[in-house]
Amino acid sequence: MMTMTISKKHKLVLLAAILFAAGSTFFMLVLKPAEPKGLHYSCFKTERGWGYDVLFNERIIIHQPFIPGKSGGDGFATKEQAATVAKTVIESIKSGNDPLFGRPPLQRRADSGAHAK
Repeated sequence: MMTMTISKKHKLVLLAAILFAAGSTFFMLVLKPAEPKGLHYSCFKTERGWGYDVLFNERIIIHQPFIPGKSGGDGFATKEQAATVAKTVIESIKSGNDPLFGRPPLQRRADSGAHAK
């Protein structure tokens, strides 16, 4: 019978590889914070106040650096105000309404078509 022996050097290399693999797995599964998925928002400071981005899976779908519908391009006075409007926009999107007008898109088109005569 032939017996195989593993040298101390090979044992240390094998142990180091196992520890590295275990540590990497632990970091990826436990320590790495989960990235937000789905619809969410992020507020940011501008020269003229606060704005917000609405994101879907880290992709910006709405970039709003100023108060919508208000002339002058001023941002929101506080981060909290920007966050409140961003949350409202997200809820509008989730409910199927147009985030700019607060109504279902088909209803908005029907209303605008009725006045276009």
